[in-house]
Amino acid sequence: MRPLIRVAALRRTYSTSPFPSLAGTHAIITGASRGIGLAIAQRLSSQGAKLTLISRTASALEVAAASLTSPNTHRIIPGDVSSRAFWSSFSAEKDRVDILVNAAGITHSSLFLRTTEELLEDVVRTNLLGTMWACRAVGRRMMRQSPAEKRGKGVIVNVASLLAVHGGLGSAAYAASKAGVVGFTRALAAELGPGGIRVNAVLPGYVGTDMTDAMTAEARDQALSRIPLKRFGTSEEVADAVTFLVNNAYAHNCVLNLDGGLSATVSRL
Repeated sequence: MRPLIRVAALRRTYSTSPFPSLAGTHAIITGASRGIGLAIAQRLSSQGAKLTLISRTASALEVAAASLTSPNTHRIIPGDVSSRAFWSSFSAEKDRVDILVNAAGITHSSLFLRTTEELLEDVVRTNLLGTMWACRAVGRRMMRQSPAEKRGKGVIVNVASLLAVHGGLGSAAYAASKAGVVGFTRALAAELGPGGIRVNAVLPGYVGTDMTDAMTAEARDQALSRIPLKRFGTSEEVADAVTFLVNNAYAHNCVLNLDGGLSATVSRL
């Protein structure tokens, strides 16, 4: 006679929420005043995280903070993420940091041979070096922390771009800077993982932001024709991907494409 299987004992219980609560955590988000960075801030605050928002303009940060869940619990810090001096104070601060999201970035469409040296340097400093300085300053703080239950010492998510792995006409400086972010993410994952810090990146394709709003109608239609899902992504969908990488305790050294299938159909953007 075969033994009875106790089905009830095999059932697993799942939360009805798509993501677990982040109550009691502290997240630093760069580029948080608009677009993808703001959407990430709104999503993490809705999950209960306390935020430090960083962007260049104080007035824009104030508006962003007012849109968050429990707005009075968050801190805003205006500053230039590409400046090493800006990040020097962060290494010395004592309060715990559980999450760092590097979403600050600038872009400019220009043929490489016609791009000024000043613009090339600004793009690389902001997108790549800004990410590196943030990871160094906050990573040092995370390494000094005791591991939190199920979360380790901290998690870092870098917002790169699909252009990091595909060419794009007129985007040489931007693509190079974001390719650097991807390589940096993988190297940092190998370095910090044994210490209990997870490091991941998300690579959005075309996302509906003020950057894509500035596209000509012809360029917009051409881009949409190459995306299998026939639409641009949303900042909120990028925020969902970031929140997944923050919450999944086994997500480490992930480089997550979020492009509506664009990368499967074209070799050059």
